Amino acid sequence: MSPNSRRRSAVRPRPRALAPREALVALLVVALAFALAGCSAAAFDPTGPCSTDGSAPGAYPDLEAAVPTSYNGAKPTDLDSGRACSADGLATLASHGVKELRFAGGTWQTGTQSGLSLAVFTNVVGPALDPAWITEFFETSARAGKNVTSIATTDFPISSGVSGRRIDVLNGDSYQSIVIWPKNGQVAVALIANFITEIQTKAAHDVIVQAAVDALAG
Repeated sequence: MSPNSRRRSAVRPRPRALAPREALVALLVVALAFALAGCSAAAFDPTGPCSTDGSAPGAYPDLEAAVPTSYNGAKPTDLDSGRACSADGLATLASHGVKELRFAGGTWQTGTQSGLSLAVFTNVVGPALDPAWITEFFETSARAGKNVTSIATTDFPISSGVSGRRIDVLNGDSYQSIVIWPKNGQVAVALIANFITEIQTKAAHDVIVQAAVDALAG
């Protein structure tokens, strides 16, 4: 499947590090965030000038070290890192001068069709990455989703003196939330999706959102 054809799906495809397994089909906003899914780990070279988008376990160990080693007592089912430099991969970030976005993320399955990803992002070529640009990136992606019926963006307190932005999406039968904030010169992102039949209430979903943010905020 070509990157252009994937962009016409709910949101843009995203790196495998941040993508859940097949069971986590609820994570549309998470799983379709970047146009990188076509790059296999075997073909991806994280060294030298960036010529292709992709991800692989251990590609950028320093970034992977910023991802929590556990959530709710469990290790991530996936942990890897990668980079994006193509027009499809950067999407709205390119308009802000971002030329090589690097990222690392871990994914946890929290239900049969529910899960979360905890990730960090940085820009290594171009200006320092602004959390507002990542917020714009995900919000734009979410608004392209054909099953999205509601999107709300609000402030979200992280810790004393640190505030982030939260994007809440109702995507079909799934509550989906993305929380973005600055952390140690990088941008931290917690992405959470829960099938309504599994989580039952928005209040229960909110509890998991807070727990995911706390895990990544450290």
